[in-house]
Amino acid sequence: MNIEKTVFLNKLYDYYEKLLTQRQQEVFRYYYHDDLSYQEIADILGISRAAVFDNLNRTSKLLIEYEEKLGVANGYQTLFDKLYALENNDVNAILDTFIKGRKL
Repeated sequence: MNIEKTVFLNKLYDYYEKLLTQRQQEVFRYYYHDDLSYQEIADILGISRAAVFDNLNRTSKLLIEYEEKLGVANGYQTLFDKLYALENNDVNAILDTFIKGRKL
């Protein structure tokens, strides 16, 4: 998987994590945050490698679908870009603090 897609999916995960099932969150975190292999995740969860693969594919598609329908990540990015373009140090400091607190 390329780095751009990984960054994109992690960004979507930050916004839509709570819309996923506990198992989807668990598998996603193991793979993308803890950098575990399919086999390592399968061993931890007591499922097959194919189940891990299927779960990650479904979760990725679901995150993209949420963004296409809701547009939260894109909306925030547009807002941030416009606010940063104001070149106001106070606004930039607030945005930087907000972004650091959001795991982005």
